[in-house]
Amino acid sequence: MVRFRWLQSVQRIRWDRLKDSLRVPQGQLFTEGTSTQWINQDLAPTPPEERKWNLWTFAAFWTAHASDATAWTAGSATVALGLTWWQAWLALNVAHIIGTILIVANGRMASRYHVGFPVCARVSWGMWGSYVAVSMRAVICIIWNGVNTFYAGRLVDVCLQCIWPSWTLVANTLPDSAGITTRELTGFLIAWFIYLKWFYIAKSVIVLTAMHGILAWWMRKNGGVHFPSQANNQLSGATRGWLWMQAFNSGFGAISSLTVNQADIARYASSPSDQLWGQIFVFPLASALPGLFGVLVASASQEMYGAPLWNLWDVTQKMLDQYPQNSGARFGIFLAAGSMALALIGVNLATNCLPFGSDVSALFPKYMNIQRGQFLCCLLGLAIAPWKILRNGTTFLAFLAGYGYWLAPVAAILFVDYFCIQHGNIVTAELYNGKAGGLYWYSRGWNIRAPIVTVLALVPCLPGFAWSISDTVDISLNAAHLSTLSFILTYAIAALMYWASYRIWPKTPTTQVNQHFEFLANAVEEEEVSIELVDIEKSDKLSIRESV
Repeated sequence: MVRFRWLQSVQRIRWDRLKDSLRVPQGQLFTEGTSTQWINQDLAPTPPEERKWNLWTFAAFWTAHASDATAWTAGSATVALGLTWWQAWLALNVAHIIGTILIVANGRMASRYHVGFPVCARVSWGMWGSYVAVSMRAVICIIWNGVNTFYAGRLVDVCLQCIWPSWTLVANTLPDSAGITTRELTGFLIAWFIYLKWFYIAKSVIVLTAMHGILAWWMRKNGGVHFPSQANNQLSGATRGWLWMQAFNSGFGAISSLTVNQADIARYASSPSDQLWGQIFVFPLASALPGLFGVLVASASQEMYGAPLWNLWDVTQKMLDQYPQNSGARFGIFLAAGSMALALIGVNLATNCLPFGSDVSALFPKYMNIQRGQFLCCLLGLAIAPWKILRNGTTFLAFLAGYGYWLAPVAAILFVDYFCIQHGNIVTAELYNGKAGGLYWYSRGWNIRAPIVTVLALVPCLPGFAWSISDTVDISLNAAHLSTLSFILTYAIAALMYWASYRIWPKTPTTQVNQHFEFLANAVEEEEVSIELVDIEKSDKLSIRESV
């Protein structure tokens, strides 16, 4: 009996040591009297010395982000809808302009208080309720990570053919039910491995050069684009209008995650104006070119082959098929496909793995940080069979629409809460106070308004969303039309309902809400400046003493 208890004690000690070894470093700010349930180094406010992103940093980042295969594919996939090239391109660009405004707006809180999305969500959802918003985004990050990695893997497959032409002879050993071939799976795993090695060298200049090269090849091969099929397209005004809205909604889907991801980047801004002016014009302009290139190349391929090539792996594959013995041309196609693959991998870092890492850091702050979360995101991305999402252009557009629809209420609640309810005044220390009576504790850690509004806002477009991803769902024509408005409609409903809930049931007035807009943010900045001046003065005195 004594020996059994001794073994139990030894096992308990070993387990405790294992748990201690897996813990991540905890934040130094607000840690006194604060449970580690709510804070670690990644969740704590970004210290002043790490706020190094200026206007040009944001401009370069968003140029690199916008110039990727997703923007290209969002444009090319709309050609199959039956719109003219300029109608499809206009729909995407209008969506991107409006979306950029929403992105910048939701980065405001992070640029003033220097906290990421999981901590920002505590203000509007409550301490425990924020886990719902965080989990919703985490699921999307996993799916989008897998999709981007598979897309990069298909481009890797083209690169392998450029190096070894015999790669095309590799037999498929996988069953048809897998939905993927041996070659495609190999490319997917290679892209996944490169990603885990943090191989981020696809800069915006390289990618834009590759895109121009691909466009020039297709324009020269086809003698330009004449759009003969679109000239004879006799769509009714109503049909064309709904198709335009579908393209418009897909444009939102391509950037919808950024409306909630922005906080994880804007927290590093050296000033709020940097994250505003560094992207308000740059992102719409940078995303316009890839979308236009996708539309033009898809239209040219439709003239040449009778069907539009909407994804870049088919585009580069067709190019490669023209040069079975030309090593110079194959090398050029290798550079084009390889740079696009690496660009996708690089975008995954900032827009999927970083947010996911931030999310799991909030869900499990004792044992997870951003770096560990990024690795976990890669592992989970393998399990979602992303090749089924990229089967054809229609499926991809449905995925983009559903992607935006799912995140729209979260983004809307963040926007309305910060600007209309909190008036830009956040008590930073209370964001880590998980005790009853805390400012953001609400009722048992939940601001019940947020989840209720989210569910109700998702209901109107839910049948259309189910119809877009399943062939077995039948809905009315009106419900199908409603699904083409899913992002903007869901966002508007959530924003209006959340605002109305506070008009009908106002919250108890607090000091910070009664102050003018962002009064507390200005006070925090003044305090940081005064502390910095004191530190400089102490350093100067110490230097004088040492010199004497």
